[in-house]
Amino acid sequence: MSELSPRIFTEPTATYRISRAATKLYLKLRHGRRIEGAANVPPSGGALIVANHQSFLDIPLIASATSRHVAFVARRSLADTPWLAFVMRECGAVLIERGAADRAAMREMVDHLEQGDLVSIFPEGTRSTDGRVSPFMGGALLAARKAGVPIVPAAIRGSHAIWPRERSKPGPGRIAIRFLPAIEAGARDALERAQAGIEAAVGAGGYADVPAI
Repeated sequence: MSELSPRIFTEPTATYRISRAATKLYLKLRHGRRIEGAANVPPSGGALIVANHQSFLDIPLIASATSRHVAFVARRSLADTPWLAFVMRECGAVLIERGAADRAAMREMVDHLEQGDLVSIFPEGTRSTDGRVSPFMGGALLAARKAGVPIVPAAIRGSHAIWPRERSKPGPGRIAIRFLPAIEAGARDALERAQAGIEAAVGAGGYADVPAI
């Protein structure tokens, strides 16, 4: 397994900017990328972006939807691929052990948030099998609560149809992301409200299932 030393980036690095520019162009030209509710992403300060997970396109979609740096939480096994290990290290990703209470990763997430960074997490834990939203894991908001920052729900549509789990590469199709109003992470029902909002905005998971705003 490749070892990645935690480095806290709160501004886009050269690798991050190049990767974001390339994927942004691809998503716009190939998949007609649509962004809705961008004003709901705070222009500064820490916030946790909580999104549904439809395919491997979700990370570049979120990154391309804001000019700010976003630290993505990804499973540590992805670092077994050398080029992914390099990109994740240079972009300041937070690697976490799936199915385990990874305290070091949680501390790293809190550090990003406390230093005013955006952190993005997929609380379903894995990609959807049918495009619909699966139950969110209960610990998803812990970092936001510890850091005292809001959460911003993000609903992704169309990504599953373009690149489902059983396909080795993306196909044609249109993609959209909708950022919803921020929720105070300390609210007792914060996770439920985030999931309900995302489910309503995702519908059946397709690009055209929910009207544009």
